[in-house]
Amino acid sequence: MRGRALEPMTLSQSQRLPNGFTTVVLPHPGAHQVLVSLLVKVGSRLESPVENGISHFLEHLLFRGNAAFPSTDAMNLAFERAGSILNAQTGVEHTEFYFVAAQEGLAEGLRALAHFVAQPTFDEVEKERRIILDEIQYDYNDKGNLTNLATLTSLGLWPGQALGQPVIGTPQTVEVLTRDLLRQHHAQHYRPHQMVLALAGDLRPEEAFRQAEQAFGTWTGEGAGEAHDGAGPSLGTALSVAPPVASMDPRRVADLVHKGPLSTHEGPWLQTVEDTDNQFHLQLSFPAPGYNDPRETQMVLLSRLLDDGPLSRLQREVREERALVYHIAADHTGYWDIGQFDITTSVHADRIEEVLRVIFGTLRDFREQGPGAEELEQAKLRHRHELAFSRDSLAAAIDRYAWPLLYSTVVDEEEELAQVQALDAHAMREIATELFQPKRLHLVVVGPTQEDTTEMLQRTLKTL
Repeated sequence: MRGRALEPMTLSQSQRLPNGFTTVVLPHPGAHQVLVSLLVKVGSRLESPVENGISHFLEHLLFRGNAAFPSTDAMNLAFERAGSILNAQTGVEHTEFYFVAAQEGLAEGLRALAHFVAQPTFDEVEKERRIILDEIQYDYNDKGNLTNLATLTSLGLWPGQALGQPVIGTPQTVEVLTRDLLRQHHAQHYRPHQMVLALAGDLRPEEAFRQAEQAFGTWTGEGAGEAHDGAGPSLGTALSVAPPVASMDPRRVADLVHKGPLSTHEGPWLQTVEDTDNQFHLQLSFPAPGYNDPRETQMVLLSRLLDDGPLSRLQREVREERALVYHIAADHTGYWDIGQFDITTSVHADRIEEVLRVIFGTLRDFREQGPGAEELEQAKLRHRHELAFSRDSLAAAIDRYAWPLLYSTVVDEEEELAQVQALDAHAMREIATELFQPKRLHLVVVGPTQEDTTEMLQRTLKTL
């Protein structure tokens, strides 16, 4: 049953300044905070192999100070006065900087953020290099083996492609990144037309736009310059760098930095990594549609059917009925032009074969029969509830109305709900049949592997 229509989460408004800088205001009456998110079109997919990790390195380095706030302490104090500390994260296709501001601190926080991204001093490179190299070690064991499931999977799914590179880089690439390379990367990618600023809270749009324009409106993105009147970055002297990629299309950039089409080799593909642990850690992955693909809605519902509480397929078959694992998860990750569907779990050594057989059997049954009528309706109802609940979240508003402006288009809740409601069992069986094929499977296993373990895994792979 469809029920009454969802009311829009918010009446979002956007403004694009003459310098190309985009601001999205998401009014949320009654909120006692303003969530500020600055999204930048740069990530590991836009890096050359020899500079892998430079986007993440630069994100770290920005916290070392800028023209207006020359030390880490001075910069952190500015954000705390505005409301809270600044955080950041680097991804495959974008980087995000975010903080929570008090209503009365928003203007000050935006000025600090503008100086932060536009006028870094690029100081203390060696300090930050040591921190990042230590961070990388979390992905390796005491024998020097890479054990991070996500990184191992990316390397296997997208061999020889920028999409397969680790976001953090490797010890070898991080060691050779120089101050000049970091300055060039900043000048090429940190430009107003390659950014989206999102402001979510109890805001008057005209006032919020005015504050954003005061902070970012004079910035040309041509390099770091002197602070002028405290209102935001000044015009700077351009650095001598290669011209930016005009459209920032990740597919085009990937072709530039890694020659050849984006593709994955035919499987099933198995990688085992020996690690001294009392459990095996598994990730099963399949290439899937990206977030610009019309089938993305099918991927959303497929994730919910397989892993959305104890009644969903994988949870019920593997955990609830057979008690084989403590935790199992299934999720779809989309990129501009492609994506991946992952199933992850950890299992004791004496149960690994049974767990894989149950997972493969569950996928095979779904591929051949699709979901039942009640199962499908329950998943749609769960999705409808989650959409309604998300209207209370400032972060969800930013994810829906601001993030897509980087590489995609906005889909509001009512449109998404209609797309999900239109899916039937045939559509779900169709996407499962396409995805869950042995030739598309990539399995990474990290744990106390032995020769007979590998033989068992290769034998079990044939049961999908």
